[in-house]
Amino acid sequence: MLEILTFKFNPSPDLLFGVSIVLICFFISYRIHWHPLSHIPGPTLAKITGQWRNIRYWRGTWHDDILQVHRKYGRIVRIAPNEVSVVDGQAARLLYGNGAIALKTDWYTTWDSPVGPPSLFSIRDKKMHTYCRKRVAGAYSMTSVLRYEPDIQRCLDLLVTKLEDHAGQGVIANLSEWTSAFAYDVIACLAYGAPLGHLESGSDLMDIRKSLYFTFSFNACLGHYPGQSWLMTNCGTQFLLGVLGKDHFTEFLRWTSNMIQLQMARKADVEKSNLLQHFLNMKDDAGNPVQLQDVIAEAGSLVGAGADTTASAIRACLHAIYSRREVLDRLRAEIDEVYTANSEMGNLPYIKCQKLPFLAAVIKEAMRLNPSITFQLLRYVPPSGLVVDDKLIPPGYPVGISPLAQNRDVAIWGKDADEFRPERWLDPNRSRHLDANDLIFGGNGPRMCIGRNIALMEVFKSVAQIVRSLDLEIVHPQNPWRVASYWFSYQHDFFVKPQIRGSLN
Repeated sequence: MLEILTFKFNPSPDLLFGVSIVLICFFISYRIHWHPLSHIPGPTLAKITGQWRNIRYWRGTWHDDILQVHRKYGRIVRIAPNEVSVVDGQAARLLYGNGAIALKTDWYTTWDSPVGPPSLFSIRDKKMHTYCRKRVAGAYSMTSVLRYEPDIQRCLDLLVTKLEDHAGQGVIANLSEWTSAFAYDVIACLAYGAPLGHLESGSDLMDIRKSLYFTFSFNACLGHYPGQSWLMTNCGTQFLLGVLGKDHFTEFLRWTSNMIQLQMARKADVEKSNLLQHFLNMKDDAGNPVQLQDVIAEAGSLVGAGADTTASAIRACLHAIYSRREVLDRLRAEIDEVYTANSEMGNLPYIKCQKLPFLAAVIKEAMRLNPSITFQLLRYVPPSGLVVDDKLIPPGYPVGISPLAQNRDVAIWGKDADEFRPERWLDPNRSRHLDANDLIFGGNGPRMCIGRNIALMEVFKSVAQIVRSLDLEIVHPQNPWRVASYWFSYQHDFFVKPQIRGSLN
């Protein structure tokens, strides 16, 4: 009797293999045909696995890939089993605009700092974000930013001097390196009260730029993996990097802490107006002075988010201008006219830069075509769902808009969306509509880049002064640079031959 009740199941290897094949086929069929997102077009492999997207993230080609999938499949594309990419003005306002209730996805967790509080960028709780943004908002207001202009001008003068040195020696300059050195030195002046010395030395001191590029590349790509950035920040990985002599980022954090404590010891220097002073004056939710870790987190976030984005924008503008002689001539005429009317003026102030319509149009158009951010700005679809091109995306699924794809959408920008046409911004009525739909520096709304005013000052002033002072011959006009996109768009190896402008009015 006992033998009858005892039943042993010993499946043959062939049976196990067959069952596995059936389950895999069912799994694939479900994701392609019966999944709640199955009605949304996209690459077949992307419907089955997120590795379709991840592989393209890792190889740094997302700036090409996101444009290609939207051109092939339309304005709404399924780029992973549970993720949708869209381009749509109304969707952008619903996801990112004022009053938007769509929450950031867990992908942003990859940007949480391993020490101290989370950064303003990665905070997903809306109340916490509002509180943290409010306590630093004064530091980034236009009134405050205008007080930072002397620091920015000193760095800009040094950048132009370095390019003039290249011109005098008749040697080629890597504009990728020099614009990055400028942007990092500016941000360091504002965040720590002193430049990093990258412009003066002509090198990446402490490998800060290299380390942040490495960190951003991994964090952005690891956002869709279990563990996310912990895979890089855990003790074991950090120990290994230290043994290999590759942990430059720890050295940078140590330098950051020293710079901040030095500034804290010089509180009597109240006339020094920079972002660090604002950070030191922050209060916690109980009204007490914040901890050192809070100050380090704010300063570190400023460097991480504010340098490479600005450098990328400057390169986009200079390429657009110096690859089109008619644009260069028209822009120079506009800038020279200001100097002629203000003969006593030294360098062009930002207030006057903003009032130059063609300069503003050129900068907006260049950043539209080559925005600093290329990955999707991911949000969970709100409870009401999201409809794009008559296709419903159910609540709770991750959806995002790539600024690059949005800024090339023909429904918004017209059939010439891929063309460089600064004139599109010169019509005031149309310009207001375009401003409301572009996603330059995070677009509009409560989650737009808080450092936008600083970045725009750097871009406007640097473009105007370089155009006024220098001719830049692009060495490889057909292939001016090598782009790699890891959240940010990095234009590497942008080689130019500088020449001092022959005659200044």
